[in-house]
Amino acid sequence: MEKHFLDEQMEGTPTFQSEPWYNRFGDCVIFQIADEAFVAERIDELLSVYHSVNDGRTIGFQIKGVLAIIKKFGLDGLSIKSETDANELKSISIAALLLAAYEEGPRTLGRRRAYASVMECPVDRRSIPTEELQLV
Repeated sequence: MEKHFLDEQMEGTPTFQSEPWYNRFGDCVIFQIADEAFVAERIDELLSVYHSVNDGRTIGFQIKGVLAIIKKFGLDGLSIKSETDANELKSISIAALLLAAYEEGPRTLGRRRAYASVMECPVDRRSIPTEELQLV
């Protein structure tokens, strides 16, 4: 088997982690619950839902425009069940971020079902640390 050109840059064995993470280069939160192939369905400007290729179930999502959502609603608006330390916000809720993204588009049944399906994804870590968010 041919060796990947980035193999020398990597240490250890790659592992799958089922937790949401913020991609600062794409300004998006990405979450995938299963390490399997998926098809992304674009729901609106902010949400893409990941469906398993094997059985079609929802196995993740991507929320785009995170900093714009934060700018509009403020961190306090996204701090439902967030962690704080000495009056400093430490993390924001993924559920609150999804609800804020839902507020940005038309109220259609298809959008409502898509947002509801990602809200049902089992998430162990339900927040994003604010230090990951490169706030401006």
